[in-house]
Amino acid sequence: MDASLNPSLLGPSVSIIIPFYDETAFLHAALASVKAQRIDDIEIIVINDNPEVFDARDLERLTDGFDVTVVHHTQNSGLSAARNSGLAIARGTYIGFLDADDYYTTRGLEHQLAYAMQTRADIVHACCYLGRAGSVETQILPRDQQLHMTQRVTRGLRGGEEAQFIVSSWSSLYSRAFLDEFDLTFDTEQRKFEDRLFVLACVTRAGSIAYLGAPVRVWRRRAGSISTTSEGIDTHTLQVQLIEKCMALVRARVAERTLPKRYEKRELFNTVSRLIWDMDIIDALADPHADEAYVALGARVATLLGEDSFGNSVFDDAMVRRTSRVGMRTKRGHIRRVDFFELHSALRTGNFSEAHQILARRAPPSAPPMPVAPKFAAKRLVIHIGQHKTGSTYLQHQLIAHHATLKTHGILVPKTGLVTDDHDDMRQGAMPGHQGLLAALRSGDERIWDALWDEIRSAKTHTVFISCENMSMPTAYERTAMIDALMHRFSGFGTVDVVAFQRDPTRYAESFYREWVAGGRAMGARSYAEFLVDFGTALCDLPAQLAPFEAATGRAVQLGDFDAARNGGGIWPAFCALAGLPIDPVTECPAQAAPRYTSFSRESTDFLRLVNMLQGDIHTRKRTLRGYFATAPDGDPTLSAIAPEARLAVLNQWIDLSASFAAARGYSPDTQAWRTALTQEAWTPPAGVSQAQLEALLAASASALPSIPTPIDPVPVRTEIPRATAKRRRYRIRPRPWVYNVLDWIKQRRPFGDRSL
Repeated sequence: MDASLNPSLLGPSVSIIIPFYDETAFLHAALASVKAQRIDDIEIIVINDNPEVFDARDLERLTDGFDVTVVHHTQNSGLSAARNSGLAIARGTYIGFLDADDYYTTRGLEHQLAYAMQTRADIVHACCYLGRAGSVETQILPRDQQLHMTQRVTRGLRGGEEAQFIVSSWSSLYSRAFLDEFDLTFDTEQRKFEDRLFVLACVTRAGSIAYLGAPVRVWRRRAGSISTTSEGIDTHTLQVQLIEKCMALVRARVAERTLPKRYEKRELFNTVSRLIWDMDIIDALADPHADEAYVALGARVATLLGEDSFGNSVFDDAMVRRTSRVGMRTKRGHIRRVDFFELHSALRTGNFSEAHQILARRAPPSAPPMPVAPKFAAKRLVIHIGQHKTGSTYLQHQLIAHHATLKTHGILVPKTGLVTDDHDDMRQGAMPGHQGLLAALRSGDERIWDALWDEIRSAKTHTVFISCENMSMPTAYERTAMIDALMHRFSGFGTVDVVAFQRDPTRYAESFYREWVAGGRAMGARSYAEFLVDFGTALCDLPAQLAPFEAATGRAVQLGDFDAARNGGGIWPAFCALAGLPIDPVTECPAQAAPRYTSFSRESTDFLRLVNMLQGDIHTRKRTLRGYFATAPDGDPTLSAIAPEARLAVLNQWIDLSASFAAARGYSPDTQAWRTALTQEAWTPPAGVSQAQLEALLAASASALPSIPTPIDPVPVRTEIPRATAKRRRYRIRPRPWVYNVLDWIKQRRPFGDRSL
């Protein structure tokens, strides 16, 4: 029998190569997704590219339960070298790549491989979902949706020109014989941004390219991954190096007459587009104080673009039309054709200042100016920002209970913006405090702010007290801008003091995570380890958390010890002292009984993750969670679901980032005692969900129906059928670039208020 018709005679049908660096929270899911495919003869190769941190025993533990081959590098060498190490030993008829933080859909790889075996193509592409860890929300990658959703087989790149815009190596399976024939490997100089160069080399050599036309894997976007990290000179150098090599490769193929000239022009268009939209490099190149590295990089960009120019005809190219961002509203603003041509001219002549000015003129409209903050120069403002799970609900109940007494002492707890009953919360007892102010900030509702200022003016008090733990927003991506806008509103006060309770960071992080799960969030199915990947540093980094507040007030945030207060004289007296309230919390404002906003057990946490993953509709999800919390028996909420060594890692990170900073602001816990307790803890993992909890969840799920069903109109509306109309002929006029320049010149010179043009 011909061995080529029976791949099992040569080895496995497919080899999947998974580079590993530090994706401990995700590797198991990646491996499980490969194992779940109905492929008997699959080879899984894991490359340990971080041997300084993870040794053979670590990888044995991380890959336990899976039939994998592990290759250990002697030092970190980058993704290209890791994938090449896998290619060197892979035995599969087809070879695929999977990042350790991504995963295949159910039977996705299986279908892609079956199509590969059916077509015998050199390259077999499949589309990809874009998602986030622990979320049911995904979307097909826009480029895939635009170009690759039709199943077909083409005669290489010339038979299917959209292959020039495949950018990810992991989107395709590659025939091992094809890779060997042309000696196709990854460029190890590209420690990052290696994908497109490899793909371009492959598609320009392939005799046949097949498109499955369906998504088979999920690309997880997460904080800290290579594809989401911030940019600097090292990143920009690698990016420029990549487009240099891609441009050189296509030019070489055109010179040897493997490809027509239009591929070179198209690649040049793509290169200029990358410089404008994807690399955030033009501002750095235009900086008159840029260091020598950026000056040298600018010279390389100008040389790269060469003497080639564009005309309107470039937009007649079908692939350019389908991928171009020219004329669209983007993060760079509205870049028109004339702008694109002028940007290209400025970049290829090294006039980066001109390129910067063009982008500045086309930038998106800036945010409207912040309103003028009212002046309360004689008043003191105290803002209580949490932390989360440090008795904030209890303290807000005390502030409300003693509202009248506090006011007689010159302290106003405003009723404006105060949310006393969070109907959106999953459990009873929640009190978000002045959450309404944040909501007004986000929505731009000035009525709330006007009402707040009126209440403050009429109160005749010397101190105003605002309490809302969500104001710290430690996991919000836009937190700095939000806090800056919030603190600007309060900038008219004579003095602004920010106070916060702190607690054991390991308990804080886990409690925060449990609240995240209980809120029915879109990403509420993620594990604790996955949660820490995105937010662990943010929760442990007090200097970064509090910097916007201290920058706005010019004063250090005052920190209190929640654990010491709870175990000592009480949270309320400690809080009054921390905030500098001129009252006696024992005789004048004694602590009142308050509803408890209780925590919940580790078993329930895992159970609720399941609800968040399986129930896609957020409203049904929240109704289910409310019903569960109202009826389910629960275990001990103080028991941790996290192994002591994992909690110790969180504690050590907090000590490194925040201990000295916190001590300077009044919070000096005994961290050594915490360490000792963790090392001596007799921890046992969660026992699992009880039958009673299961029944409560099933009942809550069955009852999670809308309480007010949409009424049914008994009389159907009659829809008239429009008459057929002749298709109107459309004409498009494309002015030359100089026409746009003349129009811009006229607009700049017209009298103020003249809108005739």
